[in-house]
Amino acid sequence: MTITCADCGSPQELPLLPPHGIAECHRCDRVLDRRRSTRLDLAFATALGTLILLPPAMMLPLMRSTIQGILHQQSRLVSSIPEIYNQVWFPFAFGFFFFAFLLPAARALFLVLVLGWLRWSWPIPQPGKTFRWAEELRIWGMTDVVAISGVIAYYRAGVPADVDLLIGAWCYLTVACLALVTDRAVDRRAVWSAILPDSESPPSQARTACAVCEMTFTEEGWEGRLCPRCGAVLNPHLAFRFAPAAAIVGAAALLYFPALSFAVIVNEQLTGIVEHTVIGTVQLLADYGYWQIGVILLLAGFVIPMGSIVAMGWMLARVVIPSRTGLVRRTRVDRVVRRLVRWPMVIPFIAAIAAPIVDFPNVDDILAGPGATPYFTVVVLMMLAVRIFRPRMMWRAAGEA
Repeated sequence: MTITCADCGSPQELPLLPPHGIAECHRCDRVLDRRRSTRLDLAFATALGTLILLPPAMMLPLMRSTIQGILHQQSRLVSSIPEIYNQVWFPFAFGFFFFAFLLPAARALFLVLVLGWLRWSWPIPQPGKTFRWAEELRIWGMTDVVAISGVIAYYRAGVPADVDLLIGAWCYLTVACLALVTDRAVDRRAVWSAILPDSESPPSQARTACAVCEMTFTEEGWEGRLCPRCGAVLNPHLAFRFAPAAAIVGAAALLYFPALSFAVIVNEQLTGIVEHTVIGTVQLLADYGYWQIGVILLLAGFVIPMGSIVAMGWMLARVVIPSRTGLVRRTRVDRVVRRLVRWPMVIPFIAAIAAPIVDFPNVDDILAGPGATPYFTVVVLMMLAVRIFRPRMMWRAAGEA
């Protein structure tokens, strides 16, 4: 079958792969097909488990905190939403609800519907478009990020109080594991081929292609129309994407330094108010012996966002000043940025989860600081930037697409 690489725009013929086989683009090394050894039944079961467990994971008690055996407090993940709403910026509160619950639930639902259609012929009107929505929500559903943030919030809240994990925490950890297994179990090329088979024509006859499902068309007149398999626009004008991507990266760069300068967590104690920036939180955890957690926080809170902003600026500059040298390297960097760009969200999520755990006004109270808002905004902007930017823009500018 013939498909067109979404990164570099090269049409190529895919062979029939054996189990565990991998097919990569001959020009930019993008993984075009990865043959899974598991059946789609595993992906269906884990997606269904994610959908079922998410509501109780949000509503059941998450952690219990105690100070000197006198003061007691229970928290739930859902209780982070009103806490953040009252303390900082309301889009942050709704963002936590969307990223931790609504978008992962929507993705799991879409996968259940598509895989049920493949396995048992469930009547759904547009399976291709539904699977495209599920794929586009991969970056926005953050059960794994929330789980890691919860682990770090457990250690951070354990500094002033004794903290125990409750049933809600174990439910959400299970949800994160199920979502991870789902991502690894779905054979995406097999699903696309089952929805609508790819062309068998030689790659040399390719005229246009879908940038989402990589379906290739050899007939004239398809450019600008909707893909019959996934519903995306065929061969869109990528030049219109440059200005929004550049503006978003510039805004993220301007907000990044205030996000590092202001406190992301504020601790109101009897002895006074203690404010912790990202670096200050790393130092606090290291001082209490949690240096491994501090290293993770340093990478996620400082190295990854700074590297993402620099990398996106470099790639955008190469669209304006094109060069054939290093095209493959820059395309690989884009793929790394896409994988890592959402992980800095652990910083504001730690504040969101820790705030309801230690909530003892006038004694010891953890609050989300003013730095959590710009930091949350920086991460969302960078996620939008990588969603808008396409590596094929660099290839077209260099005359290689």
